Amino acid sequence: MEFRTVSQLDPSLVDALIVPVDDDGAAPPALPADERRLAEWVARESGPRKVFTATTHLRQAGDGALRLIVVAAGRRDAYDIERARKAVSAGVRTLWHSTTRRLAVVLDETALDPGAAARAAVEGVLYAMWRPDAHRSGADERRLPPLEEIQLLAADESSDLSEAIARGQAVGEAVNFARRLANEPANLLTPTLLAEEARRLAEQHGLEFEALDEAACAKLGMHSFLSVARGSAEEARLVVLRYRARGGDGYDLGLVGKGITFDTGGISIKPAEDMHVMKYDMTGAASVIAAIGAIARLRLPLNVIAVAPCTENMPGGRATKPGDVVTSMSGKTVEVINTDAEGRLVLIDGLTYAQREGAQRLVDVATLTGGIKIALGTHYTGVFGRPDGFVDQVVAAGRAAGERMWHMPLSDEYRDDMKGEVADLKNSSSRWGSSIKGAAFVEAVVDEEAEWAHLDIAGSAWFDEERPFTPKGPQGASVRTLIALAQRIANRS
Repeated sequence: MEFRTVSQLDPSLVDALIVPVDDDGAAPPALPADERRLAEWVARESGPRKVFTATTHLRQAGDGALRLIVVAAGRRDAYDIERARKAVSAGVRTLWHSTTRRLAVVLDETALDPGAAARAAVEGVLYAMWRPDAHRSGADERRLPPLEEIQLLAADESSDLSEAIARGQAVGEAVNFARRLANEPANLLTPTLLAEEARRLAEQHGLEFEALDEAACAKLGMHSFLSVARGSAEEARLVVLRYRARGGDGYDLGLVGKGITFDTGGISIKPAEDMHVMKYDMTGAASVIAAIGAIARLRLPLNVIAVAPCTENMPGGRATKPGDVVTSMSGKTVEVINTDAEGRLVLIDGLTYAQREGAQRLVDVATLTGGIKIALGTHYTGVFGRPDGFVDQVVAAGRAAGERMWHMPLSDEYRDDMKGEVADLKNSSSRWGSSIKGAAFVEAVVDEEAEWAHLDIAGSAWFDEERPFTPKGPQGASVRTLIALAQRIANRS
């Protein structure tokens, strides 16, 4: 699939054209006058439409037909990089099952600068070229358009958008990598197989790779992580990826991702309804692995370490029981009140490992609590951390990348709630403010001088319903934000 920028559109040389049209009925000025009038007419004839609704109109173009896809882009003052990406994705999704090979996308440069518009368009195309039905046996059911060339129609022919296109490809493919992993059933993505995926990615992008087995983790004192693994017949793995591009010691950014490849809840077993979705409980691990791969591909000048504690949470005969006490790698002891609050048990050892490796700026990513979905739904990721300035940087990186982040509170009252009675900490308290308490538990092992952000993606990582711009299932939450944050840190170095 080749992306290139053009300033002149020849309708006879493309099979389909995607045009975003705002609520005022205006198409981007980069579109030639005839096509612009036609797109605006299609939008008017379609009547009021929900944002991202796509309408297809066929018109004669040379010896063939041009598929004109008009996408409702919403209010002009709300048009940002997220909306631009989703509008393109909604348009490309109408091409599923088509034979489209040559596609043109009109960039709306009235609301975005050309680079941002191009990057959003590339990401949108790639985002739409992923389907969740990889294991269906009927090839036609999962047919994607055989896209070969994508023209990005820009108003200024002198614009050099090659860097934006390259970034869009790196980010878009990283997001789809994370989606693919999150969608894999647990029998096909065990901790060992997830480590193999990370190893192949490391070879592709020149990363240092290491996968610690349970014996190695035990030597490091990672008994909080290993307590989750006890009930499973599958071996746990601590996946570590290192990227060094600026030289020197330490890491400018440490990424830690929750890698529960299947979560039954352990002895505190979950209800059977929708338990099959718990294959996505390793999305945090997939996100940090995908992000560091893209960071390396973009050759950003900084040092990054990604740590992914990977295991199943099963109720086997050796499983941790409620009331058991374990000692984390940090030395803090934990009373396990609820074995279904297992994500925080693996995260604290992953964070301690990253800090001992020299990372003092940390972001952990986890499908941690159902409470965050109750609080924010599926449209926002909850962000906790300290100091506030660093959390604000993460939120700003998300905004620039087209992901919605919301700075959540974290105060001493919640920290006190996670103090144990028979150990230093307890891994569960009352349900009130559960997402905040989960963050407070994780924070307990973060060094005082460290900058730390905790991304709870339990709501944003998986959509239960199909939307115009995406099928139901994994969304690759936080990958874009982590890459954008790394870029910001590199720019300041």
